[in-house]
Amino acid sequence: MSNENAAGRYAREVAWTDLLRGIVGIASEDRPLRSVLRQTARLVVAATRADACFVHVVDHDAREVVLMGATPDEFDELAGTIRLAFGEGVAGWVAQSGRPAVVDDKWSDPRYRYIPALRGEDFMSLVSVPLLRPHGVVVGVLNVHAHEAGHFAKDIVARLEEVASLLAGIVEAALLHERLRTREEELERFAVRTIEMQEMDRRRIAGDIHDGISQRLVSAWYHLRAAGSLTTEDAVRAELRSVEALLSGALDEARQAITGLRPSILDDLGLTAAINSLAANAGDFGVELDLQECDLPAHVETSVYRITQEALQNVIKHAGASRVELGLHAAGDGGVVLTVRDDGVGFDPPSAGGPLSFGLSGMQERASLLGATLRVQSGPGQGTTLTLHLPPSALSQAPGSSNAPGSSHASGSRLQL
Repeated sequence: MSNENAAGRYAREVAWTDLLRGIVGIASEDRPLRSVLRQTARLVVAATRADACFVHVVDHDAREVVLMGATPDEFDELAGTIRLAFGEGVAGWVAQSGRPAVVDDKWSDPRYRYIPALRGEDFMSLVSVPLLRPHGVVVGVLNVHAHEAGHFAKDIVARLEEVASLLAGIVEAALLHERLRTREEELERFAVRTIEMQEMDRRRIAGDIHDGISQRLVSAWYHLRAAGSLTTEDAVRAELRSVEALLSGALDEARQAITGLRPSILDDLGLTAAINSLAANAGDFGVELDLQECDLPAHVETSVYRITQEALQNVIKHAGASRVELGLHAAGDGGVVLTVRDDGVGFDPPSAGGPLSFGLSGMQERASLLGATLRVQSGPGQGTTLTLHLPPSALSQAPGSSNAPGSSHASGSRLQL
């Protein structure tokens, strides 16, 4: 063996070692799928002295293989746009059979399919190996191309199969992570849409009350006033005045219902002013406010307002409190915390029932839609403290828009009693 051959073999061993180290490094990092596949393609090209590497991911639902990572970069830009059915092309054949394919001259292989965007005319030979999991499922296909024919010796193919078996677990984990991220983004979009639909329904009902019931009550009140002027009977006038009072009370309740259904102050002046308004109309107890201006998305503002509204209603109806502390401020983790604390009679949370339990459930549902945590601390004679913690993931302006691939970690919601 010449010194030159020994040096070449040593260089190849170093390249394979770098490839294995690189894969171990990828496995130890929390990377999005595209980054995993792009880096793997680069390492494979360096180790095999090839000219291009395409990493395909198997879509079992569609029974297709999808190009998701490649090198050179011009091919990587095509990720997600090249799809082959099972059995179509060399990659499709490997995905379907679960066996490797070595093609010394792809133009003479009937399995090969020419794709202009991938410039097949630049490469003569290729080796294609499945990313095979121990349970026999192919999760991807690794295609390595070279300019010259017969580039891939048997030892290269064997080593690529070893690399593929290591890579299969990494790709499967990355795929699961990608699907989880997608589900989280879908859940966030669903939360926003649900809140929007709720508010649309509230706005519609408020409009119906204003344009329908309220107008009829006003009209009935004027007719009664007119009827009162047509009679001199004291008894009749007394009855009419009683009915007028009832109508006035009903009209006040209708106006309060309209305000409760859709507070215009929230749209006009923002969350802090809206909470101030709630506190001003809360009841006979004193309210101590500590409100910090927080820049929140519209759907989050609406939910925080509704939870504050329900919490204060619970205090009015059930607590018998003389004092309430209401706080809104930024949390140390980058989120936002709402606190409602009263000095009322308190209750035993596990045994709460009736309207109080219904109110807590409604607040919990709103918190759950936001991926927030709602905590209630109370006890007989100890007052009640309600804490809503909105993590940073709940404060994105548009679900999915501010999360880089693989970086979404939407928090689950729970009610702690």
